Amino acid sequence: MRSYKYLFILVVLLLSACQSSEQLKPIREETIDFDMKVANEMVEKKETMIIDLALREKVSIKEYEELEKSLTAEFGSHAREILTILFNHNSDSEPTSDMYIQQNTLYPTVFHEGITITNAVIYKSYYENEFYNETRLSIKEEYMGDDEKLKDWKREYIFIPNENGEWKLNGFSGVMNFLGEDYNMNYLVLRPITE
Repeated sequence: MRSYKYLFILVVLLLSACQSSEQLKPIREETIDFDMKVANEMVEKKETMIIDLALREKVSIKEYEELEKSLTAEFGSHAREILTILFNHNSDSEPTSDMYIQQNTLYPTVFHEGITITNAVIYKSYYENEFYNETRLSIKEEYMGDDEKLKDWKREYIFIPNENGEWKLNGFSGVMNFLGEDYNMNYLVLRPITE
């Protein structure tokens, strides 16, 4: 009798698990092309900050603190990741000394020759329970040039709408940067930044 009870509980748990996994499948999905001009403007706004910073040699602690604030406003929680990529963090240095920019890194941007926005799409998923509905914007940039080291390079910006319906950066996928003696921000020719 006791084994029937356990078997019954096991069957109920299995059915519950199956039902909840079924509920997590969207009942409808749609893909909407996003305006490529707007996508370029969104990425350029972010990457102008990167390129302006990466082409410098050093910043004061005060400038670093201001940069941290402005990058956080633009990149949210991903600002720290970007600062880690762009700065030499020397734990032995004085807290009041200058912060030096990492010179042996290439952070590809749309301002580099061969880097271009290739795709901008809004994905929407609808579920029975509206709480799970999702909307995200994917903007992909890729290297389209001849350099073998950068062949197949791509990065994806993922945005979600905030409570005001404005697109807020939610994350990245792909390769953020290339690090090593062979690389620097002038590894690829820079196009003029238009503001």
